[in-house]
Amino acid sequence: MTVKDFKLPDLGEGLEEGDIVAWHVAEGDVIELNQTVADIETAKAVVAVPSPFAGRVVELVGEVGDTLEVGSVFVRIDTDVDAGGVTTDADDGDAAAAAPRPSSGLDADEEPQPLVGYGQGKAGGTRRRRHRGAAAAAEQDAAPAEDAPILAKPPVRKLAKDLGVDLAAIAPGSGPDGIITRDDVQAAADDTSAPEAAAPAASEVAAPAAPEPAPASAPVRPGELTLGFRGRVPGEVEPIRGIRKRIVEKMETSRREIPAASCSREIDVSRMWDLAKDLTAGAQDQGLDVKVTPFSIVMRAAVLGLRRFPTLNARIVGRQGDEPGEIHLLEHIHLGFAADTDHGLMVPNIKDAHTRSLVEISAELADLAGRARDGSIGPGALTGGTFTVNNYGAFGNDDGDPILNHPECGILGIGAMRERPWVVDGELTIRRTATLRLAFDHRACDGGEAGRFVTYVGDLCEQPSRILLHA
Repeated sequence: MTVKDFKLPDLGEGLEEGDIVAWHVAEGDVIELNQTVADIETAKAVVAVPSPFAGRVVELVGEVGDTLEVGSVFVRIDTDVDAGGVTTDADDGDAAAAAPRPSSGLDADEEPQPLVGYGQGKAGGTRRRRHRGAAAAAEQDAAPAEDAPILAKPPVRKLAKDLGVDLAAIAPGSGPDGIITRDDVQAAADDTSAPEAAAPAASEVAAPAAPEPAPASAPVRPGELTLGFRGRVPGEVEPIRGIRKRIVEKMETSRREIPAASCSREIDVSRMWDLAKDLTAGAQDQGLDVKVTPFSIVMRAAVLGLRRFPTLNARIVGRQGDEPGEIHLLEHIHLGFAADTDHGLMVPNIKDAHTRSLVEISAELADLAGRARDGSIGPGALTGGTFTVNNYGAFGNDDGDPILNHPECGILGIGAMRERPWVVDGELTIRRTATLRLAFDHRACDGGEAGRFVTYVGDLCEQPSRILLHA
């Protein structure tokens, strides 16, 4: 038996540890190259980790909830196992060393390479059964694959649990390789809550089937009425780890190290609201599957503002003790945005946003937000941001107190866009308005420059056609 240690790989951007969210294999299972063995939550995202070896799982090191350091032994795998799960060890060591490795049927130079740390390959979607002999194999071939793995990411599994949807009943899903998506779960929940269909005609009624036993109801906690937001229950204790641990560290560092100040302006977004609808309709007429939103227009306006006032797209570098350090004005704008997910706050960023058109920013915004919420986003999309825009108005908030995403020097928030009384040319009327609020690092940017930035971005939002004039 040749046992190889699979060590937890660096899942991106130099992360040092990860928490086990779920195991997808068990000790004794025979697995394929690149088959997902576990979901690991890092400080940035939940990552599906595939195996770099094919063989039989000898040992799983750690339980769900445990924290593992990068480079520590993660799984031990016996690679001297053939495709049927039969050990190919010989009596002597030389024969064992020469035992054939499981093959994909390709030539040696065409064998698939490990995809460690970035999701499973198409070859690794199923789990092989253990070898039980010809008779047992024949019985299994005739029987349905009841223990076939259910492919769904952790946030989707949690949504299914919250909505009372049995994932096994809707597998395979509509996603790649049969992965169950949020839409699959939501559709199943909607079907469950839909009214019963009309009774069929008498000629169509089959013989009544034996009634199925009612499913056992979930145990009810004493005194429990309903679950709280995202299934939370008063009195429970939640460990701080993974993404939440990273949030704690970033927020504490921001408040401790950055002398932040803020300024705001209330703006008329009526034209921007209408322009977003017109551009979305125009894009669809041209066959583009993209939705331009008022928030994506704000993001594009922020990019133009950062080009004019670059101290907000900067870093304080070399600040230690009595050394004041330097202000580095960054050439590239990697525009982050706050995304509310089942795992907590994430801040994906649009790389090189200064090179993107409004339509491109809108498409990238939708893509990154969707991947952040369904758990498929990678660490690379969550690091390297240079400035953040926060749409807390999406939760119905008129205003907020944005906290700088350390080590960034600025964050722009926008509140709810509502119809409110507004004075136009001396006359009181009703307009759709919102509040822009900028928090900034006062070490890098003075109040005058910050105020001018907010005014400039606000003017662009009030007259959004000017945004289209910029390449």
